Order: sequence, then structure tokens, then C-alpha cells
Amino acid sequence: MATGQEFPDNFEPATLEHPARNVPKPVMPEEAKQETEAGAQAFLDYYSDVQWYSFQTGDTSLVREITSESCEKCITQYDETDAIYNSGSWASGGFEKTDITPESFAASATGIYTLPVNVNTRGVKVIEDNKVTVEQEAAELPDSLSINLDYSDGKWVYITASPRET
Repeated sequence: MATGQEFPDNFEPATLEHPARNVPKPVMPEEAKQETEAGAQAFLDYYSDVQWYSFQTGDTSLVREITSESCEKCITQYDETDAIYNSGSWASGGFEKTDITPESFAASATGIYTLPVNVNTRGVKVIEDNKVTVEQEAAELPDSLSINLDYSDGKWVYITASPRET
């Protein structure tokens, strides 16, 4: 996991026959609660882990807790994940690693952090009736996205990602 959390010995990734089993529930590291560059990176690592967890289990509650309701694309993705699992289907993959570009950590006048990031995604598959019906390919997205985060009341909130302005 991005946060360094260990996988249990009995973890089983999803296959065409079954969803993932014994998936470790991500735990937010203390550093992810700090309004620092390291804290923001630790938060993004945790966000990656809870997003991956939602793809593995269909439980979107953790990722929803740390995402702004104003992120319509995020909410749509979480609703689609819920629908996949509610229909008896499941997902495989879905892990993304997001790294803040060094020396870019600064809040705007409104207090929102717009952080240029590099993203590597391993892709995701949706499995219905024991076959892959949707597949998103793995991708590296260097220098292409910015992520907006808010820090208030002692915690980070993921607002949205958008194409990076050049």
C-alpha cells in the first residue's frame, strides 16, 4: 500500500472467479493529519489506499469521508463502484500512486492547495459473470494533473483533480 501498510498473509487479489478476499482496511497515518508538504503527501498516499480499498471491496465509505461532496466526478466514480458490487460484480486493480511535485507546496489566498502531481495508475478491471467487461489501462501521467486539497479543522479533504495549467 502507498502508506506502507502491510498486507496480511491471507490476502487474495480478485480473480475472474471471486472478488478480493481479506483486504486490509487502510489506516490513516498520523503524518497525514499535518498541514505540511509531508502531511499532504501522506494524505494523498492514504487517499490512494482507500480508493484502492473501495475497488477491492465495494466499500466506498472511507474514500467518501475524505472527499469533498463538490467533486462530482469523484462521487460518480464512488456511486459506480457501489453499483458494480451491488449487482454482484466486482473490480480488480485500481491502485494509483500520486506524488506531489517537489517544492510546489503552497496554499492559495483562499487557503486551497493546488498541487502539481505525477500519477501512476496500474489500471482497473470490472468483472461481471466471470469475465472482464471494462478495462482501464495502466498509465503514467507525469506533469499533467493538479490536485486541489483543503486543510481545515485539523484534516485534509480531497477536492478534485484537474488538468495542469501550463
